[in-house]
Amino acid sequence: MSRLSRFVTLTEHERDFIAELEKDERPYVKGRAVVSIGDPTDGIMVLKTGWAVVKADTSDGRSQILRVYLPGEVMGLAEIGSSHANHRIVMQTDGVICPFPRKGLAPLITDYPRLAALLMSVGSLDQIALRHHASCLGSMDAAGKLKFFLLQLRSRLVVANVGLGNRFQVPFSQVEIGQAVGLTSIYVNKLLRCFVMAGEIEIDRPYMRLLARDKWERDVEFVDAFVDMDTSWFPSAIDPRQVDRHKIAESTAS
Repeated sequence: MSRLSRFVTLTEHERDFIAELEKDERPYVKGRAVVSIGDPTDGIMVLKTGWAVVKADTSDGRSQILRVYLPGEVMGLAEIGSSHANHRIVMQTDGVICPFPRKGLAPLITDYPRLAALLMSVGSLDQIALRHHASCLGSMDAAGKLKFFLLQLRSRLVVANVGLGNRFQVPFSQVEIGQAVGLTSIYVNKLLRCFVMAGEIEIDRPYMRLLARDKWERDVEFVDAFVDMDTSWFPSAIDPRQVDRHKIAESTAS
């Protein structure tokens, strides 16, 4: 609710529907698999608290982090059209997940069209951010990859109302950061030490503070995908009670 409220002012009824999404709370511990490859995709999941990652494993036993989920984000929107999971999702920290069945999403489209448009747009911005990340991995040098990863993490935390400006939590080991940006842990350690010595970053585990964010954004031509949402096409918010009364009136007239 906090994340979505950054883009539109939610009505009471939209807030009630979101609260329904988060009604079934299930605690998960760090390292626990939320979804495994081949599991049926029964719906979506709200990551109410904590962090999670999407992982892929290579044939030689290595892991790659394909995506990071932050508090308040919805997991499973990209897979809504598939009957089975293609990647595994693992808790990066302790947290709480709220599963919501796919069949329960029908009222979202019929009774809360503006909220449906908002979730669709947020999912679109997430996909744009993932494309920027993929482009970064394929075109930038090692320092650029790490800078881009931290810049994008900061911008997404701001949207989630979790970050503290340029100081934010990074609950990843250097091995895991390497899995996210395609570098070895040794190289990640070397780059972080260089950034600290250059006065560009401050590290106080598990927090990091970007001291040269503007410079980094120029260095990697960073584009913040989450400040450019177009809400002009969104339908008006609807009170479901008005819809119900309209349906009753139509039924009575017929």
